[in-house]
Formats: sequence, structure tokens, C-alpha cells
Amino acid sequence: MSEGVPEKPRLRTVEAIPVLQQGREMVALRDPQGYAPGMVLLSPPMFFLASLCDGQRTIRDLQAAYVRRYGDIITSDQVAQLIRELDEKLFLDSERFRSYKRRLDEEYLALPNRPMTCAGSAYPADPRVLLQKIRAILALAGEPEEPLDKLPAAGIAPHIDMERGRECYGKFYRLLYSAAEKPMDPLVVILGTCHGEMEGPFALTSKNYLTPFGLVRTDASLAVELARAAGMDGLGDELSHRFEHSIEVQLPFLCFLFGGADRFRILPITCNSFHSYIKEGLSPSDDPAVSSFIAALKALSSSYEDQLIMIASADLAHVGRRFGSLLPLDGVVLSSVLAKDKEMLRHAEEGDGEGFYRHVASEGDARHVCGLPPIYTLLKALEGKKGRMVDHCHWFDQAEGSAVTFAALIFPRH
Repeated sequence: MSEGVPEKPRLRTVEAIPVLQQGREMVALRDPQGYAPGMVLLSPPMFFLASLCDGQRTIRDLQAAYVRRYGDIITSDQVAQLIRELDEKLFLDSERFRSYKRRLDEEYLALPNRPMTCAGSAYPADPRVLLQKIRAILALAGEPEEPLDKLPAAGIAPHIDMERGRECYGKFYRLLYSAAEKPMDPLVVILGTCHGEMEGPFALTSKNYLTPFGLVRTDASLAVELARAAGMDGLGDELSHRFEHSIEVQLPFLCFLFGGADRFRILPITCNSFHSYIKEGLSPSDDPAVSSFIAALKALSSSYEDQLIMIASADLAHVGRRFGSLLPLDGVVLSSVLAKDKEMLRHAEEGDGEGFYRHVASEGDARHVCGLPPIYTLLKALEGKKGRMVDHCHWFDQAEGSAVTFAALIFPRH
């Protein structure tokens, strides 16, 4: 066996994205949890080998699988070189990675504030540029046809990057900005999709969030109170907040909405995947950990009344080659995806959390609706309150054959 190479390598849970590199089809591996700082670009045969790294196969097993698949010879040194590269770049579940992760986790948990992780990518990092960007997005949205008397009880907003979601973000936050009444020191509960791995269905944090506009306060005492009422073990998997962008992307807009980073408080909540419930044919509320949390969130909402707004930071369908389809997406298939979105969103407009979940589950989540957990949680906490569609948009990369859909809804207070 090659020195320094794990005997039975195991690939971590990573994203595989088809890309074109100088006219060649390649596969880019990306770490959704953010520990691996870069990507690994692999040819399809090397990706095939990487995908077989399950912690059970040896280098010889991988060699044999390659020969069976491609009818060609690959040396043990070539396989070992691939494994070494994956390990060095932190894509293997190895002692190297675990040691690195422990150090980073300890450093993060010791911080009083959560650092920005997607400033400069999902939105501009320079506060002056960011302010100009937000103003332009809201101006493009124009005056809402039906301005609000007061902020809604809740809303659903995208969490795609600011540029690709500009139309939907603009219409949502321009409508909120039109509200004649805004509470003093409002509390914003943000339910965000967790795109990485996490333990438990929900996780809170005591950390404030850094933004280009300054420090946004997290109501740490309220987070502890909510977690205790829900019967959680502490705040849950607080590390799930570290690299997650779904909560962070709302903060620049909220800073603008309320006139500064110090003019509101947040209660950020990461929501775990519901895939296990779909697989087992269960409702998420059949899990006492989910139902208890939703009950505690309902009680919190009732006690704060007009001072609180809940936002589900949630994209919808993810379809096409980037998201695992063997075939690229075309306009005809995209039209079908958007039509299914509309059917699904009718349940949200009706305030029907179970109906929204059943619609996704009936397809086996074939369209990869990543916003399912936060939207379901919000709808259940609202106890049937009806919503109103603000916008329904999509981003479509024709060259890649992939698309993401997203929508904005509001739920008026009365």
C-alpha cells in the first residue's frame, strides 16, 4: 500500500457538479459544509473511482472495479495518487480531515460572533457596493400594487445568491419596505435550509451574525428559552450555522429594511433535511422532536405578536445535470417543473403545511425542493394562516442544462 494513503478510503458527503473544462466534460467536487476550501476537478473515470470510496473497498478493489467498468488498466500508484489528492484537499473522511475539523470547530465555537461566509460571492462584501445593489434591486421591483399597513406575520423568500434572485428578492423586500408601520426592535425568526450535515431536526445558535453593515444581534436568551421549551439538548447542532448561507443572505436586506444592523434582533434556526421522513412514509410531525419544536415556535410567535416576523429562507426545485440528472434540462421540462411548483405553492398559500409536504413526498422529492423543511415548519407554526403569492421566479443555465426555482410569499397578520 502507498505510504500516507488510507487503506480503505471513504469519500465525505460532497456535491458532484458536471462542468466543462476546455471543452472536456469533468466533474467538480465541492464541500457543502465548507471545510474543504477549494474544489477537486476530476475526469469521469476518476470520479467513478472516487464515488466507490465507501470505506469498504481497498486500492486493489478500486483497481478491479475500474478494469471491469472501462476494460483498461490502471496502476495501484495511479489510484493511490487520486486517493492522496482527495485526502490532502480534505474530501476524505480520514484522520487528516477529522483532526482539521476538530481544530476549526473548536475555534468557531469559541467565537462570540459568526463570521460572514458568502460575502463577496452571494452578495457584495463592500458595504457601499452592497447598499447600491440593494437600492437597485428594490428600485427595479417598483412600487407594490398593494402596499402593506404593517409588516406581515411571516414570509417565504429565496436564498439563492442576490444577483440570480434579484427580481424575487426585490419584490419581496420592496413590499416589506412599503409597510407603514414597523415595530421598534423587531424580532426576525429566520428558518434556513441546512445544506450540509447536521444532527437533529433543528439547531439554534447564541452567536451574533457579522454583516458588511455591522453586527446583527442574535437573541441568545430567547434561543435558550425556545430550545428548552422544545426539549432540545442545548441549542442543538450549533456548528450547522457555521457555513450555512441560507440565513446569512437575508441579513443585508433586513439591515436595509429596518435602517441598520442594530435596529432589529434575529433568532436564526437551521432546519435539517426531511429525506428520512419521506423515505419512511412519515410526516415530519410524527417525530416528537419536530412536533415539540413547532409547538414551542407557535407559543413564541403568540407571545411576541406584532413584534415578530418569521421568514422561511427557502429555494424550491433544483433540476438538471448540476443536481444529478443524467440529461440536461430543456425549456419543455422546465415548464413542467414550474407548473408543479405552482401546484405545490397553492398548499403554502392555503397555509397547509401537511399538504405542502405530501406534494413533495409524493414525488419522492424528485425535484430536490431544498426549502421543504423551513417552509413546512413555518406553515405549521402559522396554524393555517393563509398567504399571498408575491413572485415566482427561476434561474436557468441553458448551457449547463440546470435550473433553480424560488418564490416569495407573505402571510398578513390579520
